[in-house]
Amino acid sequence: MRGGRLAASAAGIWLAGASVAPAQNAVSFPATLDRDAILAWLSRETDITPERVIAVTPQALTSVVSTFPAGPGAEPRVVIRAEALNAETYTRTGTLSWHVSMSADCKGRRVRLGDTTGYQDRNLLGDRKPLRAAETEWRAPGAGTALDAAWRSVCEKDFKGPFQGAALTVAKADSGAAPPATAPAPAAPTPTPAKPPAPSAPAAASAKVAPAPAKAAAAKPGGVVVQVGSSPSEADAKAILAALKPRLTGRKAWVESADINGKTWRRAVVGGFADGAEAARFCADLRAAGRNCFVRGR
Repeated sequence: MRGGRLAASAAGIWLAGASVAPAQNAVSFPATLDRDAILAWLSRETDITPERVIAVTPQALTSVVSTFPAGPGAEPRVVIRAEALNAETYTRTGTLSWHVSMSADCKGRRVRLGDTTGYQDRNLLGDRKPLRAAETEWRAPGAGTALDAAWRSVCEKDFKGPFQGAALTVAKADSGAAPPATAPAPAAPTPTPAKPPAPSAPAAASAKVAPAPAKAAAAKPGGVVVQVGSSPSEADAKAILAALKPRLTGRKAWVESADINGKTWRRAVVGGFADGAEAARFCADLRAAGRNCFVRGR
């Protein structure tokens, strides 16, 4: 196995299904997928050298970061990075670059991907966010796909990257191979409720008797919560909380809805904190583990 020839699949493989808002910075993509156009863009926009690239798809370009040879009872592993090659990928993932580790089963021709972390800017810079949880099952790559190239780069000594020939070969995306995304979208802004009109005299009298709904909500434990993700899909929001279950240590977690600019968002929320300091520590621990979150009021 040779260093610099190990990588995993591109955007169509491990980011399928993610749907988040992109950053607002001006970005550049290659005009075409021709060899010279990609090389010029690669030199201008990234710090990746051509010999470290192992796969190019219409969605992304991937290259090696570091390698870990096989050890006793352990498969070879590689950490790779990728750069988005078109605006569609950027819009779907909300990131311009990302990295992921990959384990390779050379005898069984299988791969398994770890947690995928995305970055708002090129070259793994800017705000980071979890894009996809680690896989628990091995999977076989489809022939001619970027994932197949990733496996071959690890397991075949004579593997050659896409820029090691006169013509660039564009790999196929692994359509349908990726499991549903579990990544939280960027947190939607909390709408500011309109100030209700002053109640009439009869309504005011009734209000003295029946408790207001807002007062009942304030009676829940803790005045702050930690939002750990949001998505238009309630299933995705629930999946985020399910992935965090080992870290909740008995705290309550739920999905709440918010209408933002005519669109309904499902927010994954953790509560039950004694105060803001405890919530901040919980969030800090999540960030240290590569997960996105922030502390807010109810």
